[in-house]
Amino acid sequence: MNLIFLTQSKTLALFYDVMRAIREKADLRNVGFYIADSAFFDTFKKEQSDVCSGSFELLKEWELIEKSDRIKPDIERLRKYEKMFGDPVLWNALIADRRIYLGRRATLEQDYSSRFSHNRMLSILQTGIEEIESMFDRIQPDLVVGFICVTLGEYLSYLVAKSRNIPFLNLRPTRIKNYFFAGESVLEPSAHLEETYHKLLVEGIPEPLKKKASSYLLEVRETHGMYEGVLPPPVSSRDRVSPKASMNGISFIQKFESLVRRYYDYNFGEYKHDNHHRGVFYPIWFYKVKRPVRILVADLFLRRHYVRANQLPSLDYAFYPLHKEPEVTLLVYGRPYLNQIEVVRNLARSLPVGMKLVVKEHPAALGYRPLSYYRKLIAIPNVVLASPEITSRQLIQDASLVTIIGGSVGLEAVMLKRPVVMIGRAPFSFLPKTMICYCRNLDHLPWDIRELLENQKHDEYALTAYVAAVIDNSVSADFYSRLLERKGVFREEAEGSLEDDELERQKQIKMLANYLLDKV
Repeated sequence: MNLIFLTQSKTLALFYDVMRAIREKADLRNVGFYIADSAFFDTFKKEQSDVCSGSFELLKEWELIEKSDRIKPDIERLRKYEKMFGDPVLWNALIADRRIYLGRRATLEQDYSSRFSHNRMLSILQTGIEEIESMFDRIQPDLVVGFICVTLGEYLSYLVAKSRNIPFLNLRPTRIKNYFFAGESVLEPSAHLEETYHKLLVEGIPEPLKKKASSYLLEVRETHGMYEGVLPPPVSSRDRVSPKASMNGISFIQKFESLVRRYYDYNFGEYKHDNHHRGVFYPIWFYKVKRPVRILVADLFLRRHYVRANQLPSLDYAFYPLHKEPEVTLLVYGRPYLNQIEVVRNLARSLPVGMKLVVKEHPAALGYRPLSYYRKLIAIPNVVLASPEITSRQLIQDASLVTIIGGSVGLEAVMLKRPVVMIGRAPFSFLPKTMICYCRNLDHLPWDIRELLENQKHDEYALTAYVAAVIDNSVSADFYSRLLERKGVFREEAEGSLEDDELERQKQIKMLANYLLDKV
C-alpha cells in the first residue's frame, strides 16, 4: 500500500504516528508527506530522525515556493492544467491558501493586501502542480489523506487525486461532540454523508444509533452545542487583553538572542521562503500592544452601539455570526463571500421591514479587525452589533432567523428549532428546506427568507437522521486537544494523569488509523 499525507504544522507529527499505526495493519511501501511550516519540521525531524533518512518522500512547501521564484509562468501550460484539474478554475487553489492569496499578516490580523504579484502567484501555482504531480508519479498512492484544506498543496493534491481516481480523504470536525469525519473531497457537503442520511430516512435509523443521536440532541438543548477543539467564549472582551494571554509568558529579554537568530533564518536564511512564518518581532508587538489596544478602543467607541442581552427578547432580529478571517469556511466553502461587510449588507437589505440584523464578532477575532471595520457595519441602517459578552446561544434562542455562510452556529440553531438561511456550503445543507434554506443566488435572498419565515417547520426525525449519519460515518477522537495538543480549547472529558493522557492518545491514533483504512 502506498500513502501520501498532506500536513500542516503539528499534523505532521499526528499523521506520522497514524502512518506507523497503519503499518501495523498493512504492508506500506511508498509513503510521502507534503510538509508546511518549517519551524515545526525543524523540531520534529530531531525527534524522528528517520523522516529525513530517505525512507519517505518529502515535499516541503517552502522549497516549492523558492523554486517558483526562478521560473516564469507558462500561461498555455497553466491553461492545459486548468482543463485537466480545474473545478473549473485553478484560482480556487490559490484562494484556499490564505498565506498566498492574502497579505503577510493575514494570520494575525485582517490583511487583504496580496503577498505576491499576479505573475508570482501563477509561478507558484505552476510549480505546485508540477511538483505534486511528480510526487504522485513516484509514490503511486493508493490513498491520499489530508486535514481541513488551507494550503495550496492540499487543494492541488485533491485535484490531482481526483483526476487519477485515487481515493482522497479530508479529515475535518463534524461540530458534533468529538466526532471527526473523513470527506471524499475538500468541499462540503460530503456526497457520502448525504447518501447515508437519505438511506437512514428511507430505511429507518437503527435503534442504538438513534439513541445516541437523540441523546446528543437533548444534551445540546439542555446545556450547550460546544464541540471538541472550539475556543470557549470570553466572559468579556477585556479577557483577551491580559499580558499572559497575549504573550503566553514569553519574556522578550530572555528570548532576544533566539529571536534575532530566527529573524535572520526567516528573512535571509534557509527558511525565508516559508509562508507559514509570521515574522519574529511583529507578532510580539501585535499580541502585546496592538491587539489589546484595539480591543480596548473598540470597546470604548462601540459600547453605546451594542445590543445587550436583556434587550434581545423584545427585539425582532436576524442573527449573523461573523467569521474569523481568513478561514476555510470563507476561502473554500464560501468563496463568493470573502467580503463579510458586503455579506452583512446583502443580508440586511433582504430582511422584512422592521427586522434588524444583529452581528456578533467571532470570539477569536477580538482585536483582529480595526475599528473602521465595525463602523462600516453599523453604518448599514438596520444593522446592530451584539455585545461581546453575549453568547451565540443567547442570540440564537431569541432570534426570528439565523443567517450564516456556514459553520457550527447554523447547526446549533437548527437543533434549537430556529429557521436558518445559509449562503455558503456546510455539511448539513441537505436538511429539509423547511428547516434550513440554502440560498444559491443573493438576488433571490429576500424571497428565500420570506418563504422560510412563512413555512418554517421543524423535522425532528430528519435532524436525528443527520446526527446519526454523522456518528455512523465518523471517528471519535479528541483531535485538537489531545492529538494536536492545543491548549485552551474545549474538551468534555475530565483531564487525567499525563500517563493516562498519553495512553488515550495512542488509543485514539490507532482508532484513527483503522478508520482511514476502513474508508479505502
